[in-house]
Amino acid sequence: MKNLSHYSIKYYITLFYLLWLTPFFGQYATPETAIKKAFQESQLQKTQTPLQALNITLEKACQSEYNSFNRYWYSYGLYNQALIADEFDDKETAEQLVDRAIELLESLREDAESQALLALELGYSTRFKSYWSMISLGRNAYQRAELAVVLAPANLRTNLAMAITDFFTPKVFGGGKKVESLLLSALHAPRPSASDITPQWGKPNVYELFVKYYRKNNQPSKAQKYLNEGLREFPKNKLLLALK
Repeated sequence: MKNLSHYSIKYYITLFYLLWLTPFFGQYATPETAIKKAFQESQLQKTQTPLQALNITLEKACQSEYNSFNRYWYSYGLYNQALIADEFDDKETAEQLVDRAIELLESLREDAESQALLALELGYSTRFKSYWSMISLGRNAYQRAELAVVLAPANLRTNLAMAITDFFTPKVFGGGKKVESLLLSALHAPRPSASDITPQWGKPNVYELFVKYYRKNNQPSKAQKYLNEGLREFPKNKLLLALK
């Protein structure tokens, strides 16, 4: 091992945990694909049960090895379950889930992917909080998104997190000025290979925010352009289909 670079060591450690988790996920190659499938099943069945069951597995992985890899995917699983709970009007559960998701990532300040996800979770959690808590959470979300971009300036999810945070920041506080450039950076981020074990989610959200941003700024032709592009690449994506 002593001849391996820092990044090679990190890769093999991550791969070890991925292989260790494989029996838990059965036919799914990664935690991300398992979470995506459970999310879709939860929507179809109109119940949190598929994601809830998967999150029990992800929690067990964290209890066995409390590392950044396991914490990230457990947090992402909880965040997805929070979205489903919210969709089914279970606000109390959604708040509890996203608060737990946030706790898992707060200390991972050196990991760009964790900080990007944390920024999104913080921003989402404001919907359940008081006015003063919203201000504090919003500020924290912005700072975490900024840190994520500093750590990984060419990453799709870091730029997406910053773009979302900027989009929802009121103009009086300087929001909305960087959305377009951030989304372009996200859209042109290097594409991961099919075998890549790092997070790959987020590109449909880039197209979605492009459409919302241009519609908000009375640029319907640009909005339609990115909606068409998004649907060509992701023809079954519900976020994009809802914008038609």
